[in-house]
Amino acid sequence: MAQHGVKGPKTPRAHLIDIRKKCTSLGVWRVEFVAAARRLARIYAHIDQIEAITEAPSFEYLTSHTNKNGSTNLIKNPLLGQLDNLYDQALTLERELGLTSAALKRIKNESGEQSAADPFEKLLTTE
Repeated sequence: MAQHGVKGPKTPRAHLIDIRKKCTSLGVWRVEFVAAARRLARIYAHIDQIEAITEAPSFEYLTSHTNKNGSTNLIKNPLLGQLDNLYDQALTLERELGLTSAALKRIKNESGEQSAADPFEKLLTTE
């Protein structure tokens, strides 16, 4: 039963809207990004689902695995490996869409835009 005021994981559509807003606000949104943005939205939705499972008090970080010899060993829960994989995929797509600082700088430079002087960049370049 849904509780009032408690939100569940975001849908891929909600993530897609957020991704487009972020790209648009950064000035890097292009129609060619739609497919990558949809993939990233689905990845974000999967991350939300797995994080909801791993944050449950009953989640076990270690699980027992019985190999073919019959020995039982403790292994890292496979969901944690899947979560790491999704984080890597998300980072790759974020770079493609210009949602990381390095990728944003690259995209801005490719389009010929002069970025406003970044105060931190000034600190690094001054002696």
